[in-house]
Amino acid sequence: MRLPVQCHRSASAIITATAVLAVVAGCGGSDPEAGSNASAVPADLLMAPGELPAGFTPTQLSVTDLVAGNRGPIAAAAKAAVTPPECRPTADADLNPQLDAANSAVLAARGEKGSLVELVSTVRRDIEADIRATTGICATTTTVIGSGNLRGARIVTRYTEVPPPSSEDDGTVQQSSTMRSTVTTTLTDGAVSTQIGFAGYAIVTGPGGAPVTVQLTVAGEATPATKPPAPATQPMTDAEFAASFGDAVSAATR
Repeated sequence: MRLPVQCHRSASAIITATAVLAVVAGCGGSDPEAGSNASAVPADLLMAPGELPAGFTPTQLSVTDLVAGNRGPIAAAAKAAVTPPECRPTADADLNPQLDAANSAVLAARGEKGSLVELVSTVRRDIEADIRATTGICATTTTVIGSGNLRGARIVTRYTEVPPPSSEDDGTVQQSSTMRSTVTTTLTDGAVSTQIGFAGYAIVTGPGGAPVTVQLTVAGEATPATKPPAPATQPMTDAEFAASFGDAVSAATR
């Protein structure tokens, strides 16, 4: 983890946002503007509504709603059989219980072709786990649902890495992952539904030097489950997603 510029280096590399601000303040000299940025909360680090991709309109979503909505899918995924088994995702399950209105903020939006959710949090996401679960032998995974109304459904997910936004070149991004996913669900009666989405995750150096998690997900509309399957539509192009994720990263580091 890359730390902000400090007066001295110590063995305590893992530090809280408060500790980071204290170290920076002790370096001597003050900048009123920097002090204002250092007091920024997650809600200050979200994209402005005007920075949303073209065609997307803000909708109401709270951190509490997001956490509650994630619980069901996370619980179902924990009971599902994943092949290869080492590709079982863990980052969302680890992050979700730690999120609350004090350490996180969300921005949600809807467009004609899908939905968007941006999350900014002082809780650190395990992006290394995301990378392990979506690249290499995990670029294509098969999941069989073991419970619920989709029990027996077979889900094949194909991940494709998306080039990172150009904003990653400015030194504020410590770690990141950007990908497109194509999810094909085959029900027990043979009907097939497909959905294309995007996800971008980053640990960035936020105001005051504290590490901040930024994530942006865009989910396209799933096709109806039919035989034969209908073609899925991307909610945006790879380049458009990279640009939007770059805007989210820039908003969290300005």
